[in-house]
Amino acid sequence: MISEVLAYINNHLDSKITLEVLSNVTGYSPHHLHKKLSAELGTSLGKYIQHQRLHAAAYFLALTRMPLNDIKHHVGFEDNSAFSRAFRQLYRVSPLQYRKSKKHQQEFPLQTFKYISANGVTTRERKKAARVFPSRGDYFSERVYAIWNDAAAYIASVNKTPEDFEYYAILHECPHMTGNQECRYDAAIVPKGFELPAEPFLQTNVLEGNYIRFNFCSKVQDYHAVSTEINSWLAKEAGVQHRHGVSYFKFDTLPDPGNIDNLFIHWYLPIA
Repeated sequence: MISEVLAYINNHLDSKITLEVLSNVTGYSPHHLHKKLSAELGTSLGKYIQHQRLHAAAYFLALTRMPLNDIKHHVGFEDNSAFSRAFRQLYRVSPLQYRKSKKHQQEFPLQTFKYISANGVTTRERKKAARVFPSRGDYFSERVYAIWNDAAAYIASVNKTPEDFEYYAILHECPHMTGNQECRYDAAIVPKGFELPAEPFLQTNVLEGNYIRFNFCSKVQDYHAVSTEINSWLAKEAGVQHRHGVSYFKFDTLPDPGNIDNLFIHWYLPIA
């Protein structure tokens, strides 16, 4: 029961987590659950949840370039001052100081090394025209990201900057279903507010139709476990039916094949 509760907390850090919510998850009464958790954790439930939120924030600060406002949202804080105050109380420095100082990061080492949100968001997307860079590879290997070098070279060739595009990986198969290790993987770039030169064989559309979006951030070596976990949540989603089709990783920045771990990913899975 304890492991179930802790897993739920870690996978819902972007949500409001109450004793009543956890009671519904476990089937135990709030009184019994509170007593059991306090004894096992050695601290109050509220303090434990807040510390998990702040440990996830420290992970984002140390290993990603995510803006502070986005970090606050992903770890369940609505107010900037409340987030900064809570972070300083635990880590003794402000979030920005922690990000900038390797000394502080060494003094208060990371307590968590991945982030997954079980809060699937259903969305209907309009197609976006994209320039595509086809490849094949193992979705769970760093090597598959080499194709993003071609995307970076192309962006430079048309005199644009990485900030001028959105970035998607098009995942044409589900290795969990097909059992294939080598699968088609395409890098796709979507221009923001302008059109690229026409190249009929290298154009595609991304994100057309209904999807459910999950967010995660981890090392590439953990993608297999993360995808297994997210697929299990999708199977349990009430009123959501998975449909055949490609899925997409949307990246907040241009992936760098030389530093591919800990990208924040919005995973769009097709649904009916």
